[in-house]
Amino acid sequence: MPAAPASAITARWALDRGSSVPAYAQLERRLAGLIDAGELAVGDRLPAERDLAAALGISRMTARAALRGLAERGLVERGVGRGTFVARPRVEHDLTALAGFTEVARRHGLAPQARIRATAELPAPAWVARELALEPGAAVWRIERLRLADGAPLVLEDSWLPAAPLAGLLERDLRGSLYALLADHYAMAPACAEERLVPVLAEEHHAAALRVEVGAPLMLVERVARTAAGTPVEFARDHHRGDRARFVVRVRSPGWEDRGGSYRPQAAGSPSSAATGTT
Repeated sequence: MPAAPASAITARWALDRGSSVPAYAQLERRLAGLIDAGELAVGDRLPAERDLAAALGISRMTARAALRGLAERGLVERGVGRGTFVARPRVEHDLTALAGFTEVARRHGLAPQARIRATAELPAPAWVARELALEPGAAVWRIERLRLADGAPLVLEDSWLPAAPLAGLLERDLRGSLYALLADHYAMAPACAEERLVPVLAEEHHAAALRVEVGAPLMLVERVARTAAGTPVEFARDHHRGDRARFVVRVRSPGWEDRGGSYRPQAAGSPSSAATGTT
């Protein structure tokens, strides 16, 4: 695919050389604006560093810094010998609402898929038993899946579930929503969850599954999902591609309550609540 001409970037726009904002940051902002406006679409190839530098009268190092900034924000993908292309948008995960990958993907107009990598019945290791409120050695199901959206691998899931209340789980179709399966067949729908987010770097097995480089940034999301009765029903360790995910948490000050997206002072005597993140 031919690259967009540098003239498309410079049309009706020029660097403000008197600004305190560095040239690379101005160029990055310009390119990000074109992507956001749809003037540069997913899959479009951006001009090469040398062409941007020549068109704008800047060094290749400055142009490279702007493109690197876009890549770090997940707006473009870069490959040696391939060039720089507008990336698919990030999938937004609202951590103040409980939703599985299937629901999140569909909300973004993407087709969710699951590839089963491994399943097993195992005695619970101590660290898993602690999260699921089980005795060490109690029987648990382990389900490892690769989650894709529109064919692109986005999440490597590693879920542990108590075996006793979920008889025959591994014999069911595990390629869809695990939460829907728990609700429909076991009346154990997850109602709330606690999540812990840890930035990590991709190891070899992560990189191979998620099609990223070894050392690429990932977000590890550790989650304990519970039923309405408070019973732990899943402990998961999910590795999300850092270039395709965005995590959002909505919080409010004490004394204010959410009224359909707007906030107003909490009525006197109303129970106070604090926002907490869930899957």
